[in-house]
Amino acid sequence: MSVHDDNKALVATLRAALRSADAARIWAALHAAFSPDAAIRLGHPLDEMTGPEQLWQRVYAPLLDAMPDMERADFIVMAGPRWGEGKSGNWVGLGGNILGTFRADWLGIPASGRPVHMRYHEYLRIEDGKIVEMEGLWDIPQVMLQAGVWPMAPQSGVEWMCPGPTNGGGVLTAPCDETRADASVQLVWDMLHDLKQGTADTPERGLGGYWHNHAFWYGPTGLGTARGHAGIARLIFKQFRDGLSDNTRHLDEGVFFGDQDIVAFTGWPSGTAVHSGDGFLGLAPTGKRITRRSLDFWRVEEGMVRECWVMVDMIDLYCQLGVDVFARMRMLTGARRPAQAVGAAA
Repeated sequence: MSVHDDNKALVATLRAALRSADAARIWAALHAAFSPDAAIRLGHPLDEMTGPEQLWQRVYAPLLDAMPDMERADFIVMAGPRWGEGKSGNWVGLGGNILGTFRADWLGIPASGRPVHMRYHEYLRIEDGKIVEMEGLWDIPQVMLQAGVWPMAPQSGVEWMCPGPTNGGGVLTAPCDETRADASVQLVWDMLHDLKQGTADTPERGLGGYWHNHAFWYGPTGLGTARGHAGIARLIFKQFRDGLSDNTRHLDEGVFFGDQDIVAFTGWPSGTAVHSGDGFLGLAPTGKRITRRSLDFWRVEEGMVRECWVMVDMIDLYCQLGVDVFARMRMLTGARRPAQAVGAAA
């Protein structure tokens, strides 16, 4: 057994609590797993906080108020050391869907009274048996869409509840295999370096030789999902390459780690670019320099990327481009409610 197997065992109790819909059990598990001064970074508007009590008060308690039957269904559980010469730190990667009945408003999103789902990606750095750092992104726009108050431009890809690995092998329990993990990370590292050479005239650059012909690219709500080289290039990559210039990926500064055939990457930010052209998120070019926060997983099969789960802080991107997503949502929410209710809410 390695430290990475121990770390997966450590978070097993936390994962079980987060499936339980039991507030007291979740509170206890958070306080047991996290260091009191753990550095926690989540997407906008949850943002930065310190320690398990703030994570409970600002994130999980309000979410449980809105979805009392909330549970988390992990479809990826993996762990490994930070990859790269001179790099250090041991990480656990979690991906899945939060499920629950949306019974009360959350973050201003109006409750539907119906079941909802929200994808999450979270990366945890563990030292001496405690989580000391967490980076996480939840697909909050996915809840807005299901609530009927979509405040963003139409997405180009397909929207659905994101599945886990199609081979059923996302929750990894076998002992850590460093050689296999290293080969998987190296493939993704090489692919990303080739990918960043692409331009608006070469939207498929980075796909050939690295991606399976029938690969899936599972994007966040606002971008959507695409399949195959042509679909990924046309629906996803092209808008980035048409709309962004001086597009730089901060691969050396980010954290890569692997476990068997699963690779994880977190960058905060993962890249910078200038919003200089048409097509990106359906917005007219602003000329602004923006940063991207992303937490991604890849699954390698027979030496090719077979599936990729991408999570980008879409709300933060829109904010940087001058669009207040929550203000637009409130306008839509007010427009659909009776005048008396709107006045009472004010």
